[in-house]
Amino acid sequence: MKKEIRMLALGLCLCMLMTLNGCDTSTYAASDEIIIEAKRLAEYIGQEGVVIVDMQAEEDYAAAHVPGAVNIPVGSVLVNLPVENMLASKGKITGVLSGAGIGNDTRVVIYDEGRSLNASRLWWSMLVYGKDDVKVVNGGMPAIQRAGIEMTDTLPEVVPAEFTATDRKGDYTADMRAVRAKADDPREGVILLDTRSNQEYLDEGKIPGAMMIDYMNNFYKDGTLINTQAARINYIEKGVRAESEVILYCRTSMRAAVTFLRLYDAGYRNLKIYDGAWVEWTASGANPVDMPTGANPAATVRDGS
Repeated sequence: MKKEIRMLALGLCLCMLMTLNGCDTSTYAASDEIIIEAKRLAEYIGQEGVVIVDMQAEEDYAAAHVPGAVNIPVGSVLVNLPVENMLASKGKITGVLSGAGIGNDTRVVIYDEGRSLNASRLWWSMLVYGKDDVKVVNGGMPAIQRAGIEMTDTLPEVVPAEFTATDRKGDYTADMRAVRAKADDPREGVILLDTRSNQEYLDEGKIPGAMMIDYMNNFYKDGTLINTQAARINYIEKGVRAESEVILYCRTSMRAAVTFLRLYDAGYRNLKIYDGAWVEWTASGANPVDMPTGANPAATVRDGS
């Protein structure tokens, strides 16, 4: 009897998957070219023309990192004006990447302490400034350790390179004025996507018209990002299609970068991050806030991202 129930459940899941795939008429861009599984990191260690970037805190990096990896803490690619965790300037990004031995022709592989929060943010920052030959290790350090890749505490000799950043690509960014226009005049095919938790929405509200999809929905239980097929199904179910224009934000758009990465590598391209995010939106005092019916705003412990 139990076996029959399991077979029935499996059959229902397969039918649902086939139905969803059959309804998906979207055309996707190139997929599965950025997020790599931890076991593949071994292919890049010691390779000429490759820089592996470790985004752990400096003390954690000094204690253990992948052989040859250079350290770029996430704070070095952020500024706190006009609000916290904003994209750094072209000049600052140029200096950080050049100092880490990254040139325009360098292939970059990034990992962080896990959940891909910092790695996604660096990857997006590099994309905005014209650097797109970049991979992100799925699951970060915990996944790398599970893959059995040997660690070291030996610091590499970093040879500075020359990286020339492009001007910011507006294709991947949105400012408060653009978001306010979308909130005031919602249009079909344009989605404001809030990647904070539902609890944050209940406690603090959201930008009017925004769809709530917690960035944690992008992960399996082991902290690795879900695969492309699962991502497409999950977002199609919620009405987020490849042809949609999607503007993502969270509290400071760190978590939004994870969703941006997962969607981008699933073939979505019409994506932007509202970098000022919830902090900037609410700081102005002039922007509308959508509160759930009957909600009582209260102080709460918030994710700093």
